[in-house]
Amino acid sequence: MKPMKRGRNPSTSKAIIGAKSRATALSEIRNHLFSILSISFGVAAIAMILGATYASNGRISGEDMVLKEIQILPGFFMKPITFFTFALFLSFAFGLYSPRTRQLFIYAPVSVLRIVFICAWLVAMGSGFEILYHIVLWSAALSVQGAINPDLVTNPFPLSVNPTPINVVFASKMVVAIFFMAIFLIDYVHRIDRIKQERVLTARLSTPR
Repeated sequence: MKPMKRGRNPSTSKAIIGAKSRATALSEIRNHLFSILSISFGVAAIAMILGATYASNGRISGEDMVLKEIQILPGFFMKPITFFTFALFLSFAFGLYSPRTRQLFIYAPVSVLRIVFICAWLVAMGSGFEILYHIVLWSAALSVQGAINPDLVTNPFPLSVNPTPINVVFASKMVVAIFFMAIFLIDYVHRIDRIKQERVLTARLSTPR
């Protein structure tokens, strides 16, 4: 008489299934980590700008995002505009390194990469000028307006575009974020182009003559 085979313990089966599920979940998180981080920081940036816009008094554009301090972590405070620019940059940077975006750039035609490269330099040029402009404006306004607190410096021009004066610190941090996003994109496109060239060279060397 053959001995009866013992069935697997139900608790053991559940443990194995649970371990496999956790391993699968961790694998998915690792594969889409940059996408998750990009979306998370993007949502945080949008929430911050919407919250500040909702609470704005409308007298000076961006002033509420400069004069207030919010607690990011216990004992760690930050201006809303600083948090917004950091979150915006991180969302942009992690988004470029997400698997889907990276594949789109790698398999994009060379002409498309060149257009993106040129446009990124154009944005860097424009935002770079704005940085210098705001530095000069900030320094001059501190002496002319006599403001003790540099966060109170405002720029009322141009009136056709700005119906209300704009806070200079707010505007400066925005253009700084745009400038570094453009520089990051320039470096990113350069790296992608180098990867494409290495692949072409490898394909040529591996092709038998």
